[in-house]
Amino acid sequence: MVSKKVLLFYFLFLISYFCTFAQEVNYRIDVRYIQRLTWVDDEYAMRYEVIIEKYENRRYISFFKDFTENDFIEVSLPPGNYRYQVIPYDYLNSPINVTDWTEFQVLRAPDNEERTFTPMPVTVEKFDFFISASWEPFFPVYNATLFSGENTSLIGAHLRFGTVISGQFYLNPGLEFGVSWKMFKDDTLEEMQTQLFTATLNFLGQIRFPKGRGAVNFRAGFGVSLISDTENDSIPRFDTFHVNLGISFLFLVTRNLYLEAGADIPQFISIDHHGYLFPWIGIGVRF
Repeated sequence: MVSKKVLLFYFLFLISYFCTFAQEVNYRIDVRYIQRLTWVDDEYAMRYEVIIEKYENRRYISFFKDFTENDFIEVSLPPGNYRYQVIPYDYLNSPINVTDWTEFQVLRAPDNEERTFTPMPVTVEKFDFFISASWEPFFPVYNATLFSGENTSLIGAHLRFGTVISGQFYLNPGLEFGVSWKMFKDDTLEEMQTQLFTATLNFLGQIRFPKGRGAVNFRAGFGVSLISDTENDSIPRFDTFHVNLGISFLFLVTRNLYLEAGADIPQFISIDHHGYLFPWIGIGVRF
């Protein structure tokens, strides 16, 4: 004879099983449909944050949030009443032109309609890559005994490329590599045209202005330099290491184009530890 405890156990087991099965079937019916939400593309937007809220119990509650670089997003929502809002973010990761809430309704599809399900990928931009070119003159600052007098020059160029983490940080970290070339006349070397080549690796710290298109970049790094004349055989080459400190101000002009101006002070590690001022202004692109 089966005891009452055993019968009670089987009864609870069957109830639990059918409840689990019913929940699984309900989930499959409700979410196996794809909807596309679209909006007007913003000229300065680098990505969009899409927020979807569902109407339940006489109020809207948070239901879905994702980032995309397109002017649309495909989602899979169960039947119900919803509203969505799109927040564009510019190059400096600041929100611009936030849209109003748009209401919409998802209806249940006919039971005889073919059902398919495609998982939607979550894409969140983490890095901003950049490349820039700038005009960079040359000014001795202190202990510049090797190059003195008339060696100040307005002939110089600098190429930079690197990346900055575009998360929600107060000080966004990054890394930058730059190469530069300068040409000047040196009194101590019989007024020969002398060239200075530098390669520098900088660590960046970027502070982005809230709700704007500006930022401040702080730099600290190190590199190597090569100094020679324009003939490359009249004087011996002079190689030296240097450390670098710098600051610059960035302004986003369009969606991918920006202007940047700043100054670097490289400290050359040599006998006299000479230092120079490299002010610069340039143009760059983000990709």
